Amino acid sequence: MKLPVLILTPHSSGHVPTDILAEMMGASVFSDSARKKRLEWMFLEGDQYTDIIYHAPEAHTLHAQTTRFVVDLNRDRNEGGENGVIKLTDFEKHPLYPNNFVLTPEKREERLRRYFDSFHAELEAMIEAHDIWLFIDGHSMQPRGPKISPTPGVPRPAITLMTSSDEDGRPLENRTHTSISPEQTEEVMRLLGKHFGSIIASSNAVPHEIALNKPWSYDELSYHYSDPQRKRAVPGFGIEFNHALYLTYEDGKELPNESVIKQLNEAFQNFLREVVKVIN
Repeated sequence: MKLPVLILTPHSSGHVPTDILAEMMGASVFSDSARKKRLEWMFLEGDQYTDIIYHAPEAHTLHAQTTRFVVDLNRDRNEGGENGVIKLTDFEKHPLYPNNFVLTPEKREERLRRYFDSFHAELEAMIEAHDIWLFIDGHSMQPRGPKISPTPGVPRPAITLMTSSDEDGRPLENRTHTSISPEQTEEVMRLLGKHFGSIIASSNAVPHEIALNKPWSYDELSYHYSDPQRKRAVPGFGIEFNHALYLTYEDGKELPNESVIKQLNEAFQNFLREVVKVIN
């Protein structure tokens, strides 16, 4: 019997549908090597290996089917700007499309309907079908803030917990609610330390810090689905693992450290079994 928990990884995919890939690449889409290079780049710019890190047979899971550069599922549907729901650059502000590309309102709506709306429809169906009452949104983050971030170049913690509150767990002025209560937040932070502390302590590549709502104060998916105004509000939170915890860097390339990925997954599954008792 599965736990009444839904785990999402909205940025784990590197897939780009061919029609959108052709818009991005122009004539070079017909080059096999160029396509493979672009798709690898898309994967590495996402939350690589999060579907493995957050894998939990005891829970229900929903993974993104396309890269965040097709649509970003962890955004409000109407969010614009350079890091909005549909992005025209990557996080270092490299363009994703040729100079003459125009995202018309019609193209934007079609893309949202096909990829954003379908994901959220499935998410809603799973919440109802499986009587979900805990929601975990699984992410990873670059070791330092990229150019597009509010804090470019600033080192990031080993793990961040996002609860739609400030760094002390208090509600944000521009938000209507927190995604879990302050008391639950305190317990979740304790459990993150309990289960991931030894992995962090053994790493020389990341700050030995588990942060609350830093560098991000909220996670859009857990905030949205925990809204008390919804017919069925599901409490939850987002987690970010620092890439440097589980990637190695050789000759300018990011490579998976498979033993650490396995350790993180084992720790996550143990964390999950305990956190379910906290969010009840």
